[in-house]
Amino acid sequence: MANFPTAIQNVVVLVLENRSFDHMLGFLGTPNGLKGNELNLQDPANPSSPQVVVSNSAAYLGDLDVDPSHEVSHVTVQLFGSETIPPPGAPHNVGFVLDYARQGSPEPENIMRCFDPANLPVLTTLAREFAVCDRWHASVPGQTWPNRFFLHCATSGGWTDNTPRAYPMRTIYENLTGKGFDWAIYFHDVAQSMTLDNLLDSVFKAKFKFFPDFFTDLRNRTLPNYCFLEPRYFNFLSWKANDQHPPHDVQLGEHLIADVYEQLRASDYWNKALLVILYDEHGGIYDHVLPPAAVSPDGLNNQGFAFDRLGLRVPAVLVSPYIKRNTVESTTVFDHTSLLATVKELFDLPSFLTKRDAQAATFTRLLDNPVRADADTPRTLPRPGDPVATAFHQVPGAATMTGDKVTEQLGSGQASTANLSEFQTSLVGLANTLDVQDSPRMRVLRLAHSIVDEHDAAVHVREVATQFVESA
Repeated sequence: MANFPTAIQNVVVLVLENRSFDHMLGFLGTPNGLKGNELNLQDPANPSSPQVVVSNSAAYLGDLDVDPSHEVSHVTVQLFGSETIPPPGAPHNVGFVLDYARQGSPEPENIMRCFDPANLPVLTTLAREFAVCDRWHASVPGQTWPNRFFLHCATSGGWTDNTPRAYPMRTIYENLTGKGFDWAIYFHDVAQSMTLDNLLDSVFKAKFKFFPDFFTDLRNRTLPNYCFLEPRYFNFLSWKANDQHPPHDVQLGEHLIADVYEQLRASDYWNKALLVILYDEHGGIYDHVLPPAAVSPDGLNNQGFAFDRLGLRVPAVLVSPYIKRNTVESTTVFDHTSLLATVKELFDLPSFLTKRDAQAATFTRLLDNPVRADADTPRTLPRPGDPVATAFHQVPGAATMTGDKVTEQLGSGQASTANLSEFQTSLVGLANTLDVQDSPRMRVLRLAHSIVDEHDAAVHVREVATQFVESA
């Protein structure tokens, strides 16, 4: 029988994509937020170069049609304006505009645009009603895959890229299973966490569930103790991506957050739950705080990077009736392994995964408050009201896309012909590594490498993921 040392018995973690703290919450008014005078020079090496000052003019769509780069080498340029790290005390966070211009963006100044809090009513309301951490950093100054691995494993196994390969690291899920706790990973089209070798074991395959099952499990009182939620990464006909990864519509991610909160709030789990809303990494978008040093999780080194410094800050909002309203945690440095260290405390797990989570700060103390009265936490959230975003948002438990509906939407030009982002390409590569029975169409796609646009990719990864889940 599992033991619960605290009131929290269910942890729900929703991780979105590629947005920095300043970009999403910098103008919220927290101690480590923006003052409004932060800037980049177009050329950091030239003091007389034109200035680009931060603004609160970020748009839901269109600002970042060129996906900002965020490999370790690009992050170094974003931080220091050059490919080499200068001595301590040198100007920092000065090369975002320069790096974005080098990527071919016609409007590199857009990388400095941040959101007005009023335009993100869901995230802003939750931050003010519960807790926001304005010193939460990504675990790696790099891409999505390594940062998501740190969320599962407290290490990326020494890798900094988004490449399908063997990833044998131990995960938090084995620790949970060993102590008698249940868990599940809920996803929309494909789960990036399917990259982890240990989770592909037949014992764990059934732990991967499609996203509507999260709402079903809430209603049926069958919610696991630990739930990891992955957003939709591809536009598939009228089911648009809600991961907020540039250039996807930020409003759709707002709707996703609201769905998760409102359904959890309405469930029987609310008074024993913690909802953690995170972003995997900054996505190359401006943030003004220099990442601090960090302990290497396992002593591994990747082409000169020793995993001894954190990534840029990302939005981090903690939601629970045990959190005081308008809590702002601005003194403690967190990274993604703080989640794992906190889960270890909440569930009294026997061991850490690596040196990184062993030294990570926890946020358990923020949950050490009397449960708030039922009327003291909102049941619903204000949402972005753009009719286009609302039309493309699927309500919880929406019916699956039927064959007739697919045919209808294909005929009306709903299929996305957009080029794949580097991240989406990596997910196609992931799908191609999964051990499933190929359909004739899948074999053609694999052999001919004929996935050329977002729609083809969306169809492919959905079909592979479906076969993977059904084979459990």
